[in-house]
Amino acid sequence: MSMFIHHELFLVIQALGTGAVLLLCYDLLKVFRKYAVRSRKISNAQDILYWIGSALYIFARTCRNNDGNLRFYMILSLAAGAGLCHLTVSPFFVKFCGILFDICIIIGKKIIKWLLFPVRRGKIFWYKHVVKGRLANWVILRRNEKRKETEK
Repeated sequence: MSMFIHHELFLVIQALGTGAVLLLCYDLLKVFRKYAVRSRKISNAQDILYWIGSALYIFARTCRNNDGNLRFYMILSLAAGAGLCHLTVSPFFVKFCGILFDICIIIGKKIIKWLLFPVRRGKIFWYKHVVKGRLANWVILRRNEKRKETEK
């Protein structure tokens, strides 16, 4: 094979990999949305930013690797790479990232709970000794008044 054919084959392999990477990035965005984003407007803004970023990335790769010539086989290779990745790697990647996000959330909750322990302990102390103490004294005084009234 000639050097030109080797270069074209290398471009096809790179386009397949680029399609797969872009799909995995979008899967990562979907997992992030599942755990963090609740607003539809924010979700739409993230989609727009993703597509603008992926278009700029594909444009930069095309300009650098093929001197700006966008060929139809490169578009097909991008789509084929994304399709193959969607069928093979994507389900496992989404599950793995979901588990990783769950672990991060659990660790974050533990750290926040540990950091807020002195604050909660202070609230319990304040309630126990100030609020409840006054209430307890008031109830005791009230009982004594009732006993004195019944004794008369």
